[in-house]
Amino acid sequence: MCRQGGPPPPVRIVKEPTKERRHFAGVMSEEEKVEGPRFSYAVGNLDRSLRRILVAILRPFEMTVAEYTALSLISRRDGYSNAELARRSFVSPQAMHEMISLLERRGLLERASSESHRSMRHTHLTSQGRELLERCNVAVDNMEEVMLAGVSSGQRAEMIEILRQSARNLRHYPVPD
Repeated sequence: MCRQGGPPPPVRIVKEPTKERRHFAGVMSEEEKVEGPRFSYAVGNLDRSLRRILVAILRPFEMTVAEYTALSLISRRDGYSNAELARRSFVSPQAMHEMISLLERRGLLERASSESHRSMRHTHLTSQGRELLERCNVAVDNMEEVMLAGVSSGQRAEMIEILRQSARNLRHYPVPD
């Protein structure tokens, strides 16, 4: 099971070839080959498949994946700032500002000044935005049911927690310049 909270374990310095390195060098034992792909490869493969399918699913709604992500976040909690939405939607603050302006012009959301910080504007879905998001959610829910066919609700919850913990662990990973 995943550890809860706290910093991730220290990065391990590897001096001997790991099983993964032996795999890519083509010197793995038959037992090691049966174990399957690296975790990062499996996650990346799923990410590419999901992105391709989400683009196709959202196209009839004239929504991008980033716009859908932003609307989904806003629907769960009103009042995000542009900076918070950008971080959580994996886009730059500049791209989020442009996206929010476009979604506002389309009538899907509105922005209001914060009572505590007049220069900060918080974003809220309009009824039209909620309606469009609900239609998109039905399409995405259908895709997820196909993707997770045969996976129990307990397994789904465990997978989500493993992925969340993995993301938390990588927040402090020392990325070379």
